[in-house]
Amino acid sequence: MDNDSNDFTLPPAPRGLCFDRNDFVKSNFSVDDFLSDHQNVASLETMRDDLGVYLKVLRLAMIELINKDYANFVNLCATLIGFDKAIVKIQVPLSQLNEEVLSVKQCLEDAMKELSLWLNQRHVLIKKKQLLKYYSQTINCLTTLEDILNDISDKQKHEQIILADRAAMQFNQLKFSVSKCDSLVKPEQKKQYNEVGRKLIQTLNELLFYFWNESNEEYLVKTLLTLTTLDRVTETEMLIRKQAVAPLLQDLINEPALQRSKDGLQGVYKSILSLLENKLSLFIAVTQHSKLNFLTRRYNFLVNCFWCEVENRLEVNLASIFAPGNPQLFYRRYSDSMQFITKLEDYCSNKETIQVLHETPEFKSFLRRWNLPVYFQIRFQEIAGGFEASLKSMPTLESNDDFILLETYKCWKALQDCWSDGIYIEALAHKFWKLSLQLLCRYATWITNICAQQKFPSRQEPTCINKNLINNSISLYVDSSTLAQKLTKFLEIIESKIPNKCIDLVRESLKPTEELLQGTKNKISECIVNELFAYFDVQLKQVSDIPRLYRKTNRSIPTKPCNYIDVIAKTMKEFSEDATKALDNSYLIHVYNMLFNVMTVSYYKYVEDVLVSVQKTEESLRRLKQIRDMASPQNNDTSGITDGDKIRLQLNVDVVSYRKLAESLLVNVNSVHKLTDLSSMVTDAVKNINIK
Repeated sequence: MDNDSNDFTLPPAPRGLCFDRNDFVKSNFSVDDFLSDHQNVASLETMRDDLGVYLKVLRLAMIELINKDYANFVNLCATLIGFDKAIVKIQVPLSQLNEEVLSVKQCLEDAMKELSLWLNQRHVLIKKKQLLKYYSQTINCLTTLEDILNDISDKQKHEQIILADRAAMQFNQLKFSVSKCDSLVKPEQKKQYNEVGRKLIQTLNELLFYFWNESNEEYLVKTLLTLTTLDRVTETEMLIRKQAVAPLLQDLINEPALQRSKDGLQGVYKSILSLLENKLSLFIAVTQHSKLNFLTRRYNFLVNCFWCEVENRLEVNLASIFAPGNPQLFYRRYSDSMQFITKLEDYCSNKETIQVLHETPEFKSFLRRWNLPVYFQIRFQEIAGGFEASLKSMPTLESNDDFILLETYKCWKALQDCWSDGIYIEALAHKFWKLSLQLLCRYATWITNICAQQKFPSRQEPTCINKNLINNSISLYVDSSTLAQKLTKFLEIIESKIPNKCIDLVRESLKPTEELLQGTKNKISECIVNELFAYFDVQLKQVSDIPRLYRKTNRSIPTKPCNYIDVIAKTMKEFSEDATKALDNSYLIHVYNMLFNVMTVSYYKYVEDVLVSVQKTEESLRRLKQIRDMASPQNNDTSGITDGDKIRLQLNVDVVSYRKLAESLLVNVNSVHKLTDLSSMVTDAVKNINIK
């Protein structure tokens, strides 16, 4: 049953009703809500019928309940007879009791109001008493402080710090008392309070520099502790910076000092570190002392005093060191500055101090003053511009550092320059890496452009192979392969200069460039193949001259290939002898396969044209012979090898020699396009020839 329902149990309802019987006994039952919830369950007619059915069930249940407790229903009226008189009888005593309770309640409320009034008065008196107590403490502390400060000047320095420590405790108590009774403190007393505070701080500051000049670490630590209890950490650091550090740096950080230094900016930094090591080392020692480490607010002399003053003077008095106009000088000064920062970090006691150093506004400003984008732009013009200027429309032969071509050497040198000492800056590693990839891509593009210029031969048929073009292509292949091999060594150089977390990213980003460089080999092979094919195609066209060699010449049956096959074989031999010295065997075989694939397609067409022409000529002669035989029917049998057969035999000999040439060059003849068809075509052409 629902939580809102009473303990009353309804009689069971017949199955199939459109509502739940427990809905009627909920405390928040509403007819409107009931109809709204069930409007989509059943129609109003169905609802009326189901309610009528359940009403009958309720009536029957009520009749059964009356029959079951009939005696109680009958006696109910008898029990209530005279009940109204009993109610009237107790009404008067209940009214009297109610009046008495109200009277007691009023008395209690009056007593509570009176007590609350007395408590408020007592609270006011306690507050005034407390104010008078704090005021009394203020007067006593002022008197005590004046007495202590008056006695300090007559004491020795080590006694003065003891009295100053007592005075600091009194002053802290005075500060607390004044904050509690500020309304009672008179203006002259506030003036006296400010004056004793000023005298105390002045005394402690004097003791601070006295113990520093005397190199008395113990009392210097006590002085700093006392100043800390007065919440003077920031003010003390600023005082040390202005009165101890600044005067010492005044003659070290300026343009004349930079001009006088034999080592330039590096000499200035050495003088600064020497000052820190000698005259200011005591401040580092005491601010890192164990007695000060437990403090919530700690002194950080190295960062807040020394570094901030050094950086400020570098920006103001040595602004010229940040000028990027001379990249060599800029690099040297930037490197010297970063080394100075590294050495300064060595003085930090822990990593937290180093982090504090890096997060100071002065440190961030110092890094921003170095205009690294301008420096990189200058270097970019030097490196990329120099390499671009070396790229010619045709490769330049000049052996350097395992390279044949000057352009490849310039590319390799440019890559090395990007990461060489004197140029590379770690903060620009991402830019120099991008430049390295751009150099490699530009070199690959240059090779592609060279090959594109040589891809299509001139319209005039070549009488010989352009050996200069072939040699250039071979040189491009050799150099690109050498450069690709050197990239492994080049990557090792880069990995030694970048953070370990970036190594995987660098390797991954190099892969597309390596693939681009490898892709130039296909361009080079196409260039070589196009040049060879341009010459060989001229030779293959001589197939069309074979019929003239055998038509009505009475030449013997051919047993040797034609001259064009010999020329091709001789030329291929010469090319192979030269190429084998420079190209690896696998690449050379790849070139041969490409060449024979292109050449065989053309050769197939030329042979096919000759065979078709021979067949047409023979058919014409055969028809002419039939006409003649009809005119003069005499036996003109001319059996034997015909001129057409000799032509076919010559073609067969040539194709066989051509195939053997391909096999001798380790070409996969079965995969050469049209070669199998060519062999089958000439074999079919001669299979019916009977050679006696």
